[in-house]
Amino acid sequence: MDYIELAVQLIDMRATVPQIKMERTMSQIARGEILALNYLAANGNQAYPKDMSRALMLTTARVAAMLKSLEGQGMITRSPDPSDSRQVIVCLTEKGVALVEERRTGMIHSVAKMLEALGEEDAKAYVRIQARLIELGDIWR
Repeated sequence: MDYIELAVQLIDMRATVPQIKMERTMSQIARGEILALNYLAANGNQAYPKDMSRALMLTTARVAAMLKSLEGQGMITRSPDPSDSRQVIVCLTEKGVALVEERRTGMIHSVAKMLEALGEEDAKAYVRIQARLIELGDIWR
């Protein structure tokens, strides 16, 4: 099997993805501030900025700017860590939790439509392959 040729095909196909409505919707949801909100929701609605930076693969400056914006929108609060006042804990507000839940519900319906369009066999294969890629992590780097 020629993995280079397959890689070229995959990259060429992915270049057209922004034109596909479903993929475009998922990409918009997964960007920037909503990504940070989703991270917080997945981590008990709170996290340290340095952990967010590491997990989201963003600079600490970018995370700080994002948190400032989210705080201004009332989506998060930042407060000193009671056990270590040198650190700050970022917490989702009720408004932030509501937005994450709203976006998640919308995304679930969109993904379900995409999977339904693929059909049962391809949908199961797609989910299986995505899980495998996550399992492999950064092995290909």
